[in-house]
Amino acid sequence: MTIALSIQDVHVTLGHNEVLKGVSLDAAPGEFVTLLGASGSGKTTLLNVIAGLQQVHRGHVLFDGQSVERRPPRKRKVGVVFQSYALFPRMSVGENVAFPLRAAGRPKAERRRAAREMLDLVDLGGMADRTTDSLSGGQQQRVALARALAANPGILLLDEPMAALDKQLRERMQVEIKRIQQRVGITTLAVTHDQAEAMTMSDRVAIMHHGRLIQVDTPERLYRRPVNEYVASFLGEANLFPADRQGPLPAGATGRATGTAVIRPEDLVVLDPRPAADRWHVRGVVRLLSFQGSRFRLELATEGGQTVVCSLPPHTDVSPLLPGSEVALGCAEPRHVHIIETAGADRLVEVAA
Repeated sequence: MTIALSIQDVHVTLGHNEVLKGVSLDAAPGEFVTLLGASGSGKTTLLNVIAGLQQVHRGHVLFDGQSVERRPPRKRKVGVVFQSYALFPRMSVGENVAFPLRAAGRPKAERRRAAREMLDLVDLGGMADRTTDSLSGGQQQRVALARALAANPGILLLDEPMAALDKQLRERMQVEIKRIQQRVGITTLAVTHDQAEAMTMSDRVAIMHHGRLIQVDTPERLYRRPVNEYVASFLGEANLFPADRQGPLPAGATGRATGTAVIRPEDLVVLDPRPAADRWHVRGVVRLLSFQGSRFRLELATEGGQTVVCSLPPHTDVSPLLPGSEVALGCAEPRHVHIIETAGADRLVEVAA
């Protein structure tokens, strides 16, 4: 079972603080949407609204077109994976997975069968009798995911489930969770502040800031077509330059010719010391050069005090790029340069699934 989710103009006030300020968002059946934002942006509050753990003060939450604001959490058919996993230490792995069915009064044979199927789904077959404290962090996360799916919910909610994992395990689990979500076909909403995690797992990403949705789009379009400077800077590294009709811009830049030009580090290249006068370029002094495995990260300081970051392939000869040396950078992919309109700073841009 999977359902369509619709959040319509939801407002939530906690004390004197308005945490959610008219949030609207739709998720199609089987879609994976991630709420991405800094701490305090309202993303966890929105997840709690969907789960029924937080009251809505204004607005509506619809499951397949039916209002659920007055429906208690246990009747919403929502599975939740918490950041702490919330596993029961005195229960075996199989008992943890079967717990939602036990709470619902389902027969013992059905609970065992469901636990076995869910553990097979998350590649933990044969571990039903293990204790939870004998498992690694990644295995515990899989048990929590299996438990959330055991009762066949219509929506899966993930509240920063990989925050406690180390970087390598987190990257592996991102792919694994996406694989399981696609296999089950369940509508999924995740919360994270990790940009790579959001872009790896999601069909669409919703950027939240101060209780509002700023932009909802596919990961690629968010990265390449940010609606304002906040999104551009929050999602990866971005070089921002003022753009006007009189100033030079890389030929092929997309968007209007007035506003802010967004150029990603990988779209910049080192030019000859004396670039052609008609070619767009920026000059600066090398401040930092670091090797990061898949790239060299080159950081320049311009005469005006701006920091410009360029990504160079790992096989680049960087011997001329000494600290303090002057370098000219040009645009390798002008079609990737995006111009943000000044008027678009506070406008929500949403692309439907």
